[in-house]
Amino acid sequence: MQAVVFPKAEVLAVERVPDPICAPDEVVVRVAATGICGTDLHIFRNEYMSDFPVIPGHEFGGVIVEVGKDVTDFKLGERVAVDPNLYCGHCYFCRNEQSNHCLNWQGVGITRPGSFAEYVAAPARAAYKLPEGLSDAQAAFIEPVSCVVHALKRLRVWPGDEVLIFGAGPMGLILVQALRHSGASQVVIVEKQAERLALARQLGATAAISPGPDLDAALRARAPYGYAIVVDATGVPAVIETEFQYLKPRGQFLQFGVVPKNATIRFSPYDLFQHDWTVIGSFALCYTFQPAIAWLANGVVDINPLISHSVPLAQFPAAFAQFAAGQTLKVQLRPGSA
Repeated sequence: MQAVVFPKAEVLAVERVPDPICAPDEVVVRVAATGICGTDLHIFRNEYMSDFPVIPGHEFGGVIVEVGKDVTDFKLGERVAVDPNLYCGHCYFCRNEQSNHCLNWQGVGITRPGSFAEYVAAPARAAYKLPEGLSDAQAAFIEPVSCVVHALKRLRVWPGDEVLIFGAGPMGLILVQALRHSGASQVVIVEKQAERLALARQLGATAAISPGPDLDAALRARAPYGYAIVVDATGVPAVIETEFQYLKPRGQFLQFGVVPKNATIRFSPYDLFQHDWTVIGSFALCYTFQPAIAWLANGVVDINPLISHSVPLAQFPAAFAQFAAGQTLKVQLRPGSA
């Protein structure tokens, strides 16, 4: 089959590789659509918990083309999406409902072959059947929407809360929609690209502001005492350092953007103490595929405006370079297309 391969950090190729072998408890999925994610960029740069060589890709849906001999609840031809976070189910954290911190964690597209390929093998327990009417493009968004659902389960959004989000990439724009549906009175977003600001307004942001000399005044005019929730969806340490100043007493700060694993920021523990702040991390997802599917199937989250374009696997190098340069929103690969 054809696949994208990262043989080592900052090297990529599109080449022929062996088809996956289906283990007794697995299914093999023919990939219909798969999204390029910011995490893939961190993997490429060796800024994440990945192994090399690796076939990347972890946001995908497709059709089952092979079923392992021990699998009884799936059949050939069924459309599925796959949770790429593979948990052992028996370690301390799995048995304490924290499976995203599994001591034996594996990741499709991170520590084992992923979806930037024609076919993927995955444990059947990680596959979710898709409802009729859910498109291939939507199926490839189930994983990122699941990450947002997990973040909202970590947060406590009270009716009337003021929310400030930094970053209007695909995840920031999903967060806009999710937080508007969760009781926030205003969702303000900061983003430097004008096209993304316009899209944020279209998707429900009450204000979309470009960073610049007037940013501080504009943000404080909308929330004079600060914001109840501040979300980082940039993953940029220098930006993160500036965000805490907008958090009001007893506010919640959510670190959602993926930051390079060796990055650090300067932070005042006295401010944390004095202002009764809560600082929250949100890693991946934790059994949140079902609510994500429900959100997408019922139109709570609209992903169509978030897709810049779809390309075949052969065009991955150019598409990945554009994505890395911030020139696109979500790019989806269609492995079956020419």
